[in-house]
Amino acid sequence: MAQLTVKGAVGEMELLTQHEAETGCLCRSLRLEASDDGKSVMLIEIDERKVGIQREYRFEITAGDLIALIHAHGAELPGENHVRTAEAI
Repeated sequence: MAQLTVKGAVGEMELLTQHEAETGCLCRSLRLEASDDGKSVMLIEIDERKVGIQREYRFEITAGDLIALIHAHGAELPGENHVRTAEAI
């Protein structure tokens, strides 16, 4: 059997942004961001909805726990559970 290597989490992803309708000013954002070592993923929320107050919240979860959480609570998409043969790759 071939030796497999594992690469951890990489990059970031915007999940949600809120802008004020009149000014277009960003007042809230949520994003996922990989840690430097790739072992965990952080949910970062920046909230500026209250005038003069900026709050930043950070939550961290291991990449493995996030995968398990999605498997346990996510909805499997129809037609996505296909076995791919070696020739198709």
